[in-house]
Amino acid sequence: MGESTYNYVKSRVYALYELCLGLLVILGTSALLLLLATVLISVASAFLEHWSAARPLAERFRTALNGGEAGDSVIFRLVAACLIYLAIGLAVWIVARLRGGGAWRDLIAWRPWIGWLRRRAFWLLVGATLAYSGAADLAIAYFAPEARGRSAIPEGSAAVTVLVAFLAVGFAPIVEELVFRGWIFTDLRRRFGFIATLLTTSAIFAGLHHEDTHIYALAIFPIGLGLGALRELTGSVKAPIALHALNNFIGVFLRLAS
Repeated sequence: MGESTYNYVKSRVYALYELCLGLLVILGTSALLLLLATVLISVASAFLEHWSAARPLAERFRTALNGGEAGDSVIFRLVAACLIYLAIGLAVWIVARLRGGGAWRDLIAWRPWIGWLRRRAFWLLVGATLAYSGAADLAIAYFAPEARGRSAIPEGSAAVTVLVAFLAVGFAPIVEELVFRGWIFTDLRRRFGFIATLLTTSAIFAGLHHEDTHIYALAIFPIGLGLGALRELTGSVKAPIALHALNNFIGVFLRLAS
C-alpha cells in the first residue's frame, strides 16, 4: 500500500471516528438535558403537591408515571417522547454551535432551499417518495398488518390525538432529519461519495425504525433514500424536514380518518 493510499484510508477511518465521537457528544448532551428536564418536572410536581387546587393534577401525574390509568399513561409516554426528541434536537444545535462557531449551519446543512421549488427534479423526487410511502403503507396494511404496530396511533382523548400530531408532524421530522440528513449525512458526504453516504444514512434510519417483523424497517429504507436524495439535490436539510413532515401528516390524517 502506497503512502498516499495509506493516508487516504487513515483519513477515512479518522473521519468515522470523529463522526462517532460527535454523535456520542450529542447523546451525552441529550441525556444531560433530559436530566435537567426531569429535575424541573420533579420540582414542579412537588410544588403542585403543596398547592391544594393542583393536588389532583399531581396525583394523575404520579399515577401515569407508575403506569396506572391507561389514558394518563398514554399521554405520559407521548409527552416523554416529545421531551426526548426536543432534548436531542437541542443537543444537535448546541454541539453544532460549539463545534462550528459562526459556520455551525454548514455542519447540519441548515441552508435556504426555496429556489428548488421551481425545479422539475425536485417535484419528481417529492412525488415519487410520497407515492412509494403510500403504496408501502397500503401493502403492509394488507399483507402484514402486524408490522404496523411501529406506526400505530394509540387510541385516546383529544389530548392524545394532539400529542400524536405534534410528535409525528413536528418533533420527529425535525429532529430525525437534523440527525440523519443533517449531522450524519453532511459529515459523511464531506469525505465519502454520495452513494455510500446515501446508503449508510438510509440504512441507519431504517434500522432505528425496526420492529419484530423487520418489514417496517425494510419499507422505511427507500423513504430514507428519497429524503437523502432530496438533501443532496437541494443542499439543505430543510427540504427533507418538510417532506418528512408532509409524509407523516398524510399518514396520521389517513389513520385518524379511517
